[in-house]
Amino acid sequence: MITFAASRRLIVTTFAGIALAAPALAQAPEKPKLNFALSVDASSFTPAYVASVRTWKEQGLDTQFNIFRNDAEAAQALAGDSVDVTLQSFDGLLNLITANQPVIGFYAGFAQADFEWFAVASVKKWSDLKGQTVGVSSFGSLTDQLTQYSLRKNGLDPQKDVKLQQIGPSSAALAAMRSGRLGMGVLSAPFKWTAVEAGLTKLAVQKEEIAPKWPKHVFIAKKAFLDRNPNTIRALLRAHVAAIRLAKSDKEFTAKVLEEKLKFTPDHARREIGRAHV
Repeated sequence: MITFAASRRLIVTTFAGIALAAPALAQAPEKPKLNFALSVDASSFTPAYVASVRTWKEQGLDTQFNIFRNDAEAAQALAGDSVDVTLQSFDGLLNLITANQPVIGFYAGFAQADFEWFAVASVKKWSDLKGQTVGVSSFGSLTDQLTQYSLRKNGLDPQKDVKLQQIGPSSAALAAMRSGRLGMGVLSAPFKWTAVEAGLTKLAVQKEEIAPKWPKHVFIAKKAFLDRNPNTIRALLRAHVAAIRLAKSDKEFTAKVLEEKLKFTPDHARREIGRAHV
């Protein structure tokens, strides 16, 4: 399910409080050729995909759109100045801060709890996972933290009872389970639906296992970049809010974006948009 909102809740700084100024007050971006990155391909980033198709250009941004396989890769790119801004998990932000990177998480509003845990058909309950390989997108990521919590909640020691393995996005986790290389993985749409169709065992749903809502993604940049490019960030966030409004008002358009950008089938795209709470 897509669950996002045009929230002005700030994470670390008050920067975004002025980022949504009226268009009449808008100034040209200092860096219109923005290098932007997502940590992974996923429908929870729908506003960013919508923005890439329409609203970035409307705000004067010619944005290079990069998509990595996990949080760790996105964080490494930001730390190494290969990208200007990332949109990734709060775990990625905390890992960057822990590594003494001069970064700020400056805007959020993504509250999806849309993960589901699936296992191979021979696994019927959590205790059956003993000795199995369990996949997470990357170590230290949101999927890693939530999976380890769920394992402990269900009586398993993540360090002793299973073997944790970095597997990448949901598509890779599903493929690994279907080939027998992985005992359990964390899936988002549409792969969690495909898993049901393939006869895999659904062990848990994040909304029930963890919480009905979860702070999932945050925009991150280095403080120096924010200081040098305030109008660029304002333009980026105006485009983001405009993309959310467009996704809410034109679900057919948004479904087409999911088909184009995430290779959803038409049925899966409409199912995701139809379940959306935006």
